[in-house]
Amino acid sequence: MSRPDDECPYPKPFSEYFDDCPAFQARQFIPLDTLYQPLEPVLTCRHLETRSMTQRHRWYGACALGDSNARGHWARQVGVARLDRIRAMQRELGGAVAPYTTRLWELKGQQLRAFRDSMDAGPATVELRRLAGKMTADLDQFLQKRSAAFAAIDMPIDAAGRLIQVAIDRFIDTKFAAEISFEVPDDILQRFPEPVRTFFRPAVPERRTAEP
Repeated sequence: MSRPDDECPYPKPFSEYFDDCPAFQARQFIPLDTLYQPLEPVLTCRHLETRSMTQRHRWYGACALGDSNARGHWARQVGVARLDRIRAMQRELGGAVAPYTTRLWELKGQQLRAFRDSMDAGPATVELRRLAGKMTADLDQFLQKRSAAFAAIDMPIDAAGRLIQVAIDRFIDTKFAAEISFEVPDDILQRFPEPVRTFFRPAVPERRTAEP
């Protein structure tokens, strides 16, 4: 039986330095259990989505960029060398936020549980904002120290800083676990040059499903 053209062909979870796919963009995923407590982090890809195979009533891991040709095309649009530098910066950024990650998700779990149970989420939200404020201050220093590296990938640190702040605010304000995701707002997207806009918001290919 044929498989969907957009199915991700690589084993999962991905390793820290996975580079078999030219379009791979590492994203740390922290699942929550039924009590909204964080489980062990898993390394996934920003482009990986769950899609249904309608004819078979099954699910598969799809690449939002499309098939292998589409992944290669996107990588060339953004710039292969730029993507390599972005991945290196992402690893550095991940190291900068690592001291905060577990506690942020613990607090987010407490907040989500309060929302679910119609309880007062105020204490958890206040603590979330306090901790996020400390992390943002550290990230601002990180951006300043690495401003030349960000300039090399055409990401002005003022726009990058604004993007980080908007992402943190959305993380705090979201009331349902399934909605914890992020898309770059138009006003921030316009602060970046065209190849970087393509990086943040790829063109969505027409979806095709496999026949049984």
